[in-house]
Amino acid sequence: MDRGGGHYREGDPRPGAGEARRPDDDWRAIGEFRPAGAADAASTAGASRMVSGNGATICPDCGELVQARDRFCEECGRPSDLVVAGAAFKAAAPACTDCGAAAVSPDGYCEQCGMRQPNGREHIEIALEGERNRVPAAGISDRGLRRSRNEDALALVSLPGRVVCAVVCDGVATAPGSEEAAQLAAETGVSFLARRLTAGAPADSATRSAAGRAARAVAGLGGADHNSPACTYVSLVVDADTVTVGWVGDSRAYWLANGSSALLTEDDSWAVQKIARGELSTDEALADPRAHLLTGWLGADAGHVEAHVRTFVPAGPGLVLACSDGLWNYLPDPPALTAAASGEGDPLGAARRLVQAALDGGGHDNVTVALIPFPPTDSSQANATAEHSRENRR
Repeated sequence: MDRGGGHYREGDPRPGAGEARRPDDDWRAIGEFRPAGAADAASTAGASRMVSGNGATICPDCGELVQARDRFCEECGRPSDLVVAGAAFKAAAPACTDCGAAAVSPDGYCEQCGMRQPNGREHIEIALEGERNRVPAAGISDRGLRRSRNEDALALVSLPGRVVCAVVCDGVATAPGSEEAAQLAAETGVSFLARRLTAGAPADSATRSAAGRAARAVAGLGGADHNSPACTYVSLVVDADTVTVGWVGDSRAYWLANGSSALLTEDDSWAVQKIARGELSTDEALADPRAHLLTGWLGADAGHVEAHVRTFVPAGPGLVLACSDGLWNYLPDPPALTAAASGEGDPLGAARRLVQAALDGGGHDNVTVALIPFPPTDSSQANATAEHSRENRR
């Protein structure tokens, strides 16, 4: 399948059209949606553990960068109770990996031959390790087969009391600095989620606040109108009873379970907007070249950002998936995703199968997935591990 990858905002040029999706209406067969404000508070206490694709995190109090080696935020003095693993934005290589020249620019390009240097984000695998070798969450972000860099980002956090959170972000293709925007949004969002939930905030309130904090962080990167760093955003909070989803843009969340899989989000896209307003039929909207245009995103030119928030009560066990469009462009239907994820092993194995399915389909875009089993395993003693590979091409 040959799909146009990446993201385009309204006002940006975009080739081709994509497929817009809406959540299924028949929730009774798979679970129940609660209206915003009706979710129970996530009662948690103690330290949290986070993994991201970066070697640093964002202080939830003041928003300053906190390096993994730091025990305190240098700006406000807050103790660093988030355990971070991985390394994303590595310093540029001292010599070009292609021609050997020592002239590598700060933005990662060889000044001699022009080749972009690997930065460690070409393929990232993350797993939270819980008690008795159970994995309470896992995620993978892959550059894909056609892109020169990975502009997706993900972060995971486990909290005491069987609460696991994830954030996936996808940089807008036409926006400079989208790689940094996605990474900043993912880390800010999951850090603030952990902070709010640990303080006893309800999951829906924490989700909305975290998305708002991430939006402000990305807006702070600046830039001119329609030329500022931008990204999409989707978050998960999974506890023993509910799944709370927040999103802006067209990164999606799915419920995966045999016989009851469903899309949990509704794209912020031109096609979905036209269908919802009754201005076009589904077939007419999806056939339009503007179908995939984003109508919601994080960035300085996004205006006021208000995340969509939904709380879902599953009727039984399953997997909760957050992903970028690099996956759902190839597997948009929930049953197909469930089939692709199925197999032996833990959530990391399922994540690998989903990413491979996208690569087998063409891999035209970056592919990022985060998977959390429901109900979550006890992760109060979780350890965070991450693996990075510069190349994972076929």
